Amino acid sequence: MNTLRTGATAPRPLEALGIDAMEERAYRVLLAHRMASAADIAKILSLTLRIAQRLLDSIEAKGLATRSPERPRRYIAAPPELAVEALASQRQAAIERARSTISELKEQAANAADIPQREQIVELITSRAALVQILEHLQHTIQSEAIVFQRAPVQYQSQGHQREMPASVRIRTISDEGFLALPGALNSLRLDMERGEEARVCPTLPVKMIVADRRIAVIPLNPMDESGPVLLVRGSSLLDALYALFELTWERATPITFTRAGKLKMEKPDSILSDAAEQIIPLLAAGLNDKAIAHEAGISDTTLTRRVAELMKCFDTHTRFQLGWRAALDAFPKGLALSEASETP
Repeated sequence: MNTLRTGATAPRPLEALGIDAMEERAYRVLLAHRMASAADIAKILSLTLRIAQRLLDSIEAKGLATRSPERPRRYIAAPPELAVEALASQRQAAIERARSTISELKEQAANAADIPQREQIVELITSRAALVQILEHLQHTIQSEAIVFQRAPVQYQSQGHQREMPASVRIRTISDEGFLALPGALNSLRLDMERGEEARVCPTLPVKMIVADRRIAVIPLNPMDESGPVLLVRGSSLLDALYALFELTWERATPITFTRAGKLKMEKPDSILSDAAEQIIPLLAAGLNDKAIAHEAGISDTTLTRRVAELMKCFDTHTRFQLGWRAALDAFPKGLALSEASETP
């Protein structure tokens, strides 16, 4: 699911503790040299002596270094297991203090006469920081389903590690041809599909969109402008219409699969079963357990769970036995007929 992500590169781990890039470089130099003066740091990092001294003063104030009493001063790196742990504990304490204000803030919001008690059905988001928070919240609270229209260019790439979706979450994406033409898009799509995502392609798409759990939709109003406003649509007839638009497009879109060699393969839009699903049916019928089926099909346990759930929904069955029988009847009627004919005396 590539369309809505939040930043270009992953953040530095120490950034979360308030340590900027130059402070981290100076600390790492001290760790490597055990002891260094401001002049040493200035030379190694190609800085002026004044800037190097400011850096050392800053990391000393944060507990990352200590200094000797003689002149010129020489700085010694504090052990990482002590310095970083202390900063992490301080930051955690600050977070807990911030959380303690939630009840107070909620009460204040509830008592404000000029603030409506219900959430706005449609909201225009113009702040990028607010949008990042919304997208990260959606990623971590999604429960059952996400549907996505993917168009170029890719925006809002994740700053951190993406949450591994549980098997119960169904993800469906429709990409347009412009998105698939982006560098690395096919490989990224293949990896997502290996994790269980269902993907189709359509020549053009009307909007760029993600809908989570049929409760909220995020739609960039200008897909070509990363800093442009974004529309937030909550549960309403408008959201129902957006969901219906996706379903209509999904029916007409072309399913995507990849061969074992990693090459893109397009199926017919009206195909009932994917190649992967057809591969699973005879293995289920043979009575193999999940581990054996996943091994034979060359897929993960999570992907197998998704495929079986997809098949059971497709054939409206409640047990694997029913699934095997119904799928065999619908997908291989000629084969069954021939088999029955051969057994007739």
